Amino acid sequence: MNRTFSWRLAAIFALAGTQSIFGQMAGTQPTLTHPSLARPERGSHSDPEPRTTPTAGIIAVGSSMTFGGTNAPDTYSATTTFSSTPVLVDNGAVKIWQKQVSTGSNSEWDVFYMQTTSGGPLAGNINGYWNILMDYTLTAPAFFDGVVNQWLVNGTPVSPLTNGIGTICCAAASNPILPGEAYYNSGFSVPYPAGLFSSTQGTQWQQVFVSPYSIVSNGGVNPSTANQFIFALHFTLQPSPPTVLGVISASAFGGFPTFAPGSWIEIYGTNLAAGTQTWGGSDFNGVNAPTKLDGTSVTIGDQAAFVDFVSPLQVNVQAPGGLATGPQPLVVTTAAGSSAPFTVTVDSTQPGWLAASNFNVGGTQYVVAQFADGSYVLPPGAVSGVTSERAKPGDTIVIYGIGFGPVNPDIPPGQLAEQLNTLAGPFTVSMGGAAATIAYDGLAPNFVGLYQFNLVVPAVAASDTVPLTFSLGGVSGTQTLSIAVGN
Repeated sequence: MNRTFSWRLAAIFALAGTQSIFGQMAGTQPTLTHPSLARPERGSHSDPEPRTTPTAGIIAVGSSMTFGGTNAPDTYSATTTFSSTPVLVDNGAVKIWQKQVSTGSNSEWDVFYMQTTSGGPLAGNINGYWNILMDYTLTAPAFFDGVVNQWLVNGTPVSPLTNGIGTICCAAASNPILPGEAYYNSGFSVPYPAGLFSSTQGTQWQQVFVSPYSIVSNGGVNPSTANQFIFALHFTLQPSPPTVLGVISASAFGGFPTFAPGSWIEIYGTNLAAGTQTWGGSDFNGVNAPTKLDGTSVTIGDQAAFVDFVSPLQVNVQAPGGLATGPQPLVVTTAAGSSAPFTVTVDSTQPGWLAASNFNVGGTQYVVAQFADGSYVLPPGAVSGVTSERAKPGDTIVIYGIGFGPVNPDIPPGQLAEQLNTLAGPFTVSMGGAAATIAYDGLAPNFVGLYQFNLVVPAVAASDTVPLTFSLGGVSGTQTLSIAVGN
């Protein structure tokens, strides 16, 4: 079984010159000769080394912040900005500055430096409570997931360190941001909302929980000599919930604004997935297609859709069966949350044949049709790199489609078609006004949601622009398509 096949792969093998589905009907499997073809996507000794990678800007450089201390060395509060330029606070007794170091496009270390100017201890009373308080603003929701605390004497990190300093964790010989021994704690993830962290909101950052300050000596820090303190906070942006901006039926099959139950659709938006992935055999449960891929799932009318492809900007799914016609809510869900419901319109059928954009030649849109040998029904040389010739009356050709509705025997959406079947609704095809003989019309065996039509070309006048039409249930298809027929 070819569990990785969908309408998307049908388009790929049709355009890449791979084996026809005729081989399947004979019991063999089509082989994709170009599997790599991808969908186009819609101051101090302890200062960290400078990086060139842009930071996420979770704390904006230059943004306002308040820095203060209790017994550090006095009790004070100073309004300043997040900047690498040192400023004096506490009546000139303390110099502070900050730096930002990227750890990727969505995360950063924010490093805060504090140094006495007189060379004396950081605490005015080394036997009293010692604390640092800050107000700062997060530009976006973020996870606080790492912290480093480091004491220094004249620029040299204090060592050796041991654990047991109040609630500070954990003594480490190295850490990701500062050279030398420090207290480094990670492996946690605390979500914070965007906005101001301030004492008036009860969310003011309290960096050091040490009371009395002399307990620092238990960790190897001489409170009388330590004259510099550095702490670094690591933040990672919280992923944003998905936003749906538009939905169409599969673009290579007509790209209609409405779709039918069991049809393939393309969902466009932002934050639709954490990464890019196409379903594979391991994602199937027997013959059943997955309803979640890489953490992304989709519901339509509160029913789970079958997810073939996910990316941050586009998701492709097969609509579930049993959808009521008319407006229905579509919702995309990821680990970051669910999108607002996006209203789509469901029709009982919305059929479309595969007519790829590069089969539009000089303004004539050709259907993607194949002969038994895998070559294409086109004027020779019409599409670069595609082996093609005109069909002749009596030739059997294959065309693919989506959205043609139920089949007999019933094969529900989301399942591989494991047996031959036929459309439940009356179906006719015309070439140049002449009826084509239909040798097969149903879901393509061993594929999901892909219809296959084996047609015998009728006797029509030779032309490179023979009109090709169909009707389903007495209703004509809306695509304007042509086929090349010779003598």
